[in-house]
Amino acid sequence: MKTLVGSMDGKGPAEVLGAVAQLHKELARTETEAVLRARSAGLSWEAIAVCLGVSKQAVHKKYGKR
Repeated sequence: MKTLVGSMDGKGPAEVLGAVAQLHKELARTETEAVLRARSAGLSWEAIAVCLGVSKQAVHKKYGKR
């Protein structure tokens, strides 16, 4: 991430925002995969929530139907 941000020096605002949007998508995909793997490994919604720094309800609402 630091590499990507560092490579933005001299880029225009639109390019930087596009890179940020890509990072958001990548992080969302990575988080989803990690949560699904954690559930497959037997972690509770509460344990996953603690790891993500959110409430159990928030993580279950976001990922519970997958």
